[in-house]
Amino acid sequence: MLIAAGASAQQISLNIDRIDAPLFTATKITGTLLPGTTSKLELRAAEVAIAGETWRNVRLTCPELRQGRDEFICEQATLETPVKIAVTFRYSTLTKNLDLALRPAANEEWRVHITGTPGGRTLALDVRNGALTHFKAWWPATWPKPNAGTISGRATFNVEREVSVQGELALINFGFADDSGLHAAEKINTVLTLDARQNGAQWRWQSQLDWKNGDVFWDPLFVSGYGHTLTLGGTFDSRHVAIEQGRLALAGIANVDITASIDRASGKVAAASVKGDNVDIAGLYEKLLKPALQGTVLADLRCDGHADFAFVLKDSAMVSADAAFRRVSIEDNGRRFALFGLDGVFPWHREETKTAKLRIAGGEALRVPFGAFDLPLETRGLRVRMRDIEVPVLDGKLAISDFATSGERESWRWRFTGALKPISVEQLTTALGLPAMHGTLSATIPTVRYAQSTLNVDGALLFKLFDGAITIENLALENPLSKIPRLTGDVTMRNLDLDLVTQTFSFGKISGRIDADVKAMELVNWGPVRFNARIASSPGDYPRRISQAAVQNITALGGAGAAAAIQRSFLRFFETFGYSALGWSCRLELDVCHMGGIENVPQGYVIVKGGGIPAISVLGYNRNVGWRELLARLKRITEGNVIVK
Repeated sequence: MLIAAGASAQQISLNIDRIDAPLFTATKITGTLLPGTTSKLELRAAEVAIAGETWRNVRLTCPELRQGRDEFICEQATLETPVKIAVTFRYSTLTKNLDLALRPAANEEWRVHITGTPGGRTLALDVRNGALTHFKAWWPATWPKPNAGTISGRATFNVEREVSVQGELALINFGFADDSGLHAAEKINTVLTLDARQNGAQWRWQSQLDWKNGDVFWDPLFVSGYGHTLTLGGTFDSRHVAIEQGRLALAGIANVDITASIDRASGKVAAASVKGDNVDIAGLYEKLLKPALQGTVLADLRCDGHADFAFVLKDSAMVSADAAFRRVSIEDNGRRFALFGLDGVFPWHREETKTAKLRIAGGEALRVPFGAFDLPLETRGLRVRMRDIEVPVLDGKLAISDFATSGERESWRWRFTGALKPISVEQLTTALGLPAMHGTLSATIPTVRYAQSTLNVDGALLFKLFDGAITIENLALENPLSKIPRLTGDVTMRNLDLDLVTQTFSFGKISGRIDADVKAMELVNWGPVRFNARIASSPGDYPRRISQAAVQNITALGGAGAAAAIQRSFLRFFETFGYSALGWSCRLELDVCHMGGIENVPQGYVIVKGGGIPAISVLGYNRNVGWRELLARLKRITEGNVIVK
């Protein structure tokens, strides 16, 4: 340090080349003191650095400097950095002690006490309602910046045989965010305690963070709650931060042990391990996962069971993960799916092949129950393979073969083939809450593929039902895990037995056979928004009779008046009628069903064309009906609000 001073009767000048202190450096300091009844002091510094933040052309002005026997006192100074900050200070020329207070805003104070001790000097910082936004420039470039909150408490810096730092600071209503919006927090209230000691170029430290309350979103996790504690201990130097002993106590979830090495220049994790034992799955879902899963089918679950987890990271990327499950259950409160009694281990490594051994006690999908099965998996990176499994479904089985995944990063893909072995249609319809049907259902499932958030079926799904054949082609399901999945496809039905169909759905009795096509079908959130459907009599020679109840129900789709007119006519004396053909079409667009029949007539269109003795024809008059109104009419008919025999 080089000091040069000049004095005259009118002015005292000061020149200091450099001042170095813990966390503080100032260079090229000049000053003038104008003695008088009230002395005036002005200090300038070419550069001032505090904890890594640098200001240039800093100026301190005291218009009224009082000089005591061995001290200087200023109660109305101004510090320009270039922002103007109110300052008061007291400096002892005898002990070299300094009491400095900065007040950047009303009710905000940063007070520095520098005192001498036999072994060195101590710097104490007392903060009251300090704005955390002051620290924006000190944050690493890759970290979210503070945007709200205050800090209060005390920190002390001791410079003796070794340099040490102790402190207890409270963060009140702290918030931060980054430009992407993927990392943010608000209304965080915490208490931080710190004890750090310097040993040469390295510091050894211990800290504890008590999280009282607040919300943090760190994509994809959203943490909201209270009572969590983070305890960390380790070392840091100019290049690295090492967490040698860390524990995150998540209230109601688990204790998580952490070790890590962080590169200070890049802010990246060079290496880390995270381990949690006996994790409560219900607490994990409610407090951590559920907020992040809003907008998906996983947003409303009931969870149970426990698990152990262990993760290893290198260069900010996960290289291995191990999980062990104990009686884990996951159930959708909307009854769309459930998984009960998951047990077993699931090891994973980015570069090595691992074998998972899992067993599922049972569950259900769309209220259809399935039984226990083993789930053996081979994993390596994003590749997962499963050879052959059979899942008991009601009195049959679902066979899945050659399940495999591939891809990198976000372009995850998977595929499988399978078959549905004979299942009782009666049990299936009962489970689905549909009218009871009879027979068995079996199907061949061609290759099913998933990529870019879309599930596609290669080829056709084939079913046998109502003594006919049902084929589904061009099937695609977009965003299956969102709350608004979109399903598209084409359905073809051939030679269905009308007697079985109409008896099943309480529509009155119709004998004969029909073909049906549903083209360009589109369902959003499992509700139809677009399709082009057509029903028509199948070709061939077979009995064709229609009951009066069925005639009434068909005509009731166009309004109650037509059905009543038939009831009053002489035709009410006949139970059944002959017909030569029937047909109906609906093109659904913008929530309106545009209807048609076998052929057009001046009054409208023909739905049932008479034939035989006695014969009857049924006409449709209204070509455009709101989809919801049409569904309401169908519901009234099948629930018996229209007379059915």
